[in-house]
Amino acid sequence: MITMNERIDRLVKAARSREIFPVTVPVEYDEFDLKLAEPLRIAKRLTEYMAAQPCYFTDDNELVGMMHFDGSVEADLFTRTGHKNIGEAFGKYYNHPQENLCTMEWQHSNADFGKVIRIGLTGLRQEIIEARRHYHNDISRLNFLAALEAMIRGITRRSRQYAAECRMQATICQDPARKAVLLRMASNCRQVPEYPARTFEEAVQCLYFCFMFQPDSIGRPDQYLYELYQSGIANGTLTREHAKELLQELYVMIHGWTRFGCPQADRGAESHFVIGGYTIDGSCAWNELSELILESLLETDLIRPQISLRWNHKTPRSVLEKILDSERKDKNKRIALVNDEPRIAAMIKNGIPWETAFDYIMVGCNEPAFQGGISLGGNTVNIVRSLVNTLNDRRAEVLESPDFDSFYAVYEEELHNDLETILDYSNRFNMLRSRDCNVLTSLFMPGCIERAASITQGGAERARWCANFMGSTNLIDSLCIIRQFVYEEKRCTMETLLAALDADWKGYEELRASILNTGRFFGNNDELSNQTAQRFYASVNNFAQGRTDIFGHYLCYGNLTGYNIHYARYGALTQATPDGRVAGSALLFGSGQANGKERDGITSHLLSVAGMDQTGVMCGNTIMNISVDENTVQNEESFQKLVVLVETYFREGGLHLQLNHVSARELIAARKDPDKYKSLRVRVSGFSATFVNLSEQHQENIIARTVNSL
Repeated sequence: MITMNERIDRLVKAARSREIFPVTVPVEYDEFDLKLAEPLRIAKRLTEYMAAQPCYFTDDNELVGMMHFDGSVEADLFTRTGHKNIGEAFGKYYNHPQENLCTMEWQHSNADFGKVIRIGLTGLRQEIIEARRHYHNDISRLNFLAALEAMIRGITRRSRQYAAECRMQATICQDPARKAVLLRMASNCRQVPEYPARTFEEAVQCLYFCFMFQPDSIGRPDQYLYELYQSGIANGTLTREHAKELLQELYVMIHGWTRFGCPQADRGAESHFVIGGYTIDGSCAWNELSELILESLLETDLIRPQISLRWNHKTPRSVLEKILDSERKDKNKRIALVNDEPRIAAMIKNGIPWETAFDYIMVGCNEPAFQGGISLGGNTVNIVRSLVNTLNDRRAEVLESPDFDSFYAVYEEELHNDLETILDYSNRFNMLRSRDCNVLTSLFMPGCIERAASITQGGAERARWCANFMGSTNLIDSLCIIRQFVYEEKRCTMETLLAALDADWKGYEELRASILNTGRFFGNNDELSNQTAQRFYASVNNFAQGRTDIFGHYLCYGNLTGYNIHYARYGALTQATPDGRVAGSALLFGSGQANGKERDGITSHLLSVAGMDQTGVMCGNTIMNISVDENTVQNEESFQKLVVLVETYFREGGLHLQLNHVSARELIAARKDPDKYKSLRVRVSGFSATFVNLSEQHQENIIARTVNSL
């Protein structure tokens, strides 16, 4: 029986029913601040803003620190708001896909919470002192370092404000038990985040307090909290039950950070937890705290945080069974699975040492990043455009190509041209972004103190650049059809195929039907389609070798669209394609999404995706969603088959997996009568959402996915 104690239950109900964060208090800033150097101005106004916010908590809280920013301070949050120049960049590059090719987006990141827990803000202050000695002749860098130090003072002041408020409430509290809790809360706030955490409770308080300043990914709490958890259990100062309470309260506060009624409030992607994986010595990292984090999540009926299991060859099957069992019980669809082996291999190929690679995390829509690192870009790409341009703009060369290899050489040139253009747009976007100085998040990001540079200006040590393909399955399938129908089986000429595309298949219905019925499409684990997919990814890898963005960040690619609808926008502007797709229809997203063209079952489909060597370039957020018959996950025999299937998929090289186990029948019913299905949640891409709140395009896409039985 899933249970929570009464305190946590009240907190959960509050978070689900209303806004739990206090109303922000506006601040009037001194115009003289405009005379200050930019980082100093930002730091001064941020600290003034934080000091003005109420120290709010309820009688049910044991963790404190709730605070929202209102966007009044320049660059007050690296993730989204407050930046001046990023608004210009967004207006130019996000809502307006460039040349029907790409859009530029923000990024996700992870503060190095573990480091702050270990050394406290006093430790960061010492690093600033050391950096100041190094840059003693550089006034701009000294100003930036002074701003970081000012942020430390501001954050410390706020924690002391909470300590004072807890002590004050303790003096008037009539309940001895609550009085003791309030005094303990005051003690915690006097210790962290200023000084290193000494107990598990202090560490969780530190984590939550710092999360308010960087409300994005949580990273690997089962690793950086584990030592304090172990010691607390061993010396009797912590019980498993109290640890669970603290974790569940942390979940409530994270869930509540997204404003109640916000358009994104029903989506679960950000504030990502990662459990499992490897330790630095190469052992399996799954531990007692991993189990407790999972158990605590399952008992709370909230949509955030999202959890990913990092699977590897040392992960016991019992752990995978536990995760999949939890996933089928989790109506909020918060659990995903990722494979360490190809991801770490890709990182090492890109020169990232094991000491960093083993500790990777997931952010946003399952994007890989690092503890204390950022994932720049998130750029969405119409990867089909390169083929369309080849067929249209280089038609003479295409018609003269005597074989598929010759054709592919022409296509590969266009592909590399598009990849170069995407990188150019991204560099332009990042140049606009670099005009904004960030202070707050830079404080928590390794590299920014040592380099005395903002994360917007290349300061972060652990950063990577990523572009995400939409339509990769359309592209691979189209290449397969050209290879099969034109060059190998000679079922039509290139002239005929091009004429059919020009006519949007009108007058060529028989050819289109033949393609749809007998085409060798990706997802069936046959040699032709698998080879074609592998060749495409090799082409991307060849382009990426030795290239970086303007800040020296290495390039990586994935297959995803997040919670945008660019797959429909791009499709609306894209002509008919050789895979039988008609002009204007949405592109497919994710890895291997086939919508019925996978004819040989789920095993062949997964093996096809697993066979794409994704270690050549560092893996981006390469999403693989599958739908399984709802009866499959309830029948124990079928459930065990699912466990073996997932394990086999990962052992063969699969990178990521998310499951939906709802029937198309139920989804169609939900569209017809949304009021009856307000709680129905589904995996969309790298995020989950309430089905009835999704756009019509997203709903249609999910309904169209093949439902597999075992």
